[in-house]
Amino acid sequence: MNIIQNNKKVLLLFSKVVYLKNTKINCKKIIDLINEKNSISGGLEDQDKKYLSLASTNKKVLDQAKYKNLKKQIMKEFYEYAYETLNYKKNKFKMTTSWFTKSNSNQESNYHNHNNCMFSGCLYLKVNENSGGINFNNYENFRFKLEATKYDNLNARDYTIKPIVGDIIFFPSEMHHKILQNKSNEERISLAFNFLPIGNIGGNGDSQAHIT
Repeated sequence: MNIIQNNKKVLLLFSKVVYLKNTKINCKKIIDLINEKNSISGGLEDQDKKYLSLASTNKKVLDQAKYKNLKKQIMKEFYEYAYETLNYKKNKFKMTTSWFTKSNSNQESNYHNHNNCMFSGCLYLKVNENSGGINFNNYENFRFKLEATKYDNLNARDYTIKPIVGDIIFFPSEMHHKILQNKSNEERISLAFNFLPIGNIGGNGDSQAHIT
């Protein structure tokens, strides 16, 4: 997308494309099906582990038969992102991993990104105004730190999305992000997933590869 400012064109080159949409997915029905074991998600040596968000130990939860229709719905939404937004219409994709995350009161995650995948996403099953959004942080090596009179897409180094129930989000997996602190008294529940392209990729020549 280009921005026109007083007859000047501003080009947003090499943008990180984040996609957000509210779906009609029955989130309460999904919550009623969850019976996964959880463990602490990440963490540093000097951190108090009780304040870290939890993740299901099963990292392929959507491979279970009871979530078959849900997985189809998520793949349909993902292809809208990949095909209609990014125009990768010649490619097929597969979901490689999927897991539930939960934050109790005062819990949050560390900044992290996802390895061994191309795109990542999240479906918000139970959230409220104060249960913690998702924050993206630009980890590029900036030479100077300047204070802007207004922060927007042209100069911001981080961005927070406050999801509502039923929201689904997709983004490039290399983007650093974190679950912000749950400042409510209710648990926050989401479903995360990763994707890889499959089939022939890389065009012709030595760089071509085939992923199954």
